[in-house]
Amino acid sequence: MADDILIETYGRSWAFPPDFSATHGVIMAEGEEAVRQSLMVLFLTEPGERVMREDYGSGMNDFMFENITDDLMARIRSRIEESVLRYEPRADITAIALAPAPDDYSRLKVQITWRLLGSDITQKVESLMPIYSGQSLRLR
Repeated sequence: MADDILIETYGRSWAFPPDFSATHGVIMAEGEEAVRQSLMVLFLTEPGERVMREDYGSGMNDFMFENITDDLMARIRSRIEESVLRYEPRADITAIALAPAPDDYSRLKVQITWRLLGSDITQKVESLMPIYSGQSLRLR
């Protein structure tokens, strides 16, 4: 019952990455998992990649190869907040923590805590953002 309410409220979408099954066809993400995967797609997409929504994306690649400073971390935090506010209305960011990775100072540890809008369900996702390798933010 609770799962049905989550699915009805937060929707269903193709799983990311897309997956197919011989018995079920397209594998779908539902409820809070659909929102989590939508955030993952948002952070991996660069503006201009989508033909019909050219401004969609977070533009995290803009920060590649920069020196890790407090200013850089503030700009990344701001970009994450702006992207989610603009493109993912089902999520409400409650906290963003950024810090250099303890074992590799060329990567930033990014931890995002968010709440499903209209509920008490909170999730935390984290990733290492490799600033010097040219890769974008990949959530786990």
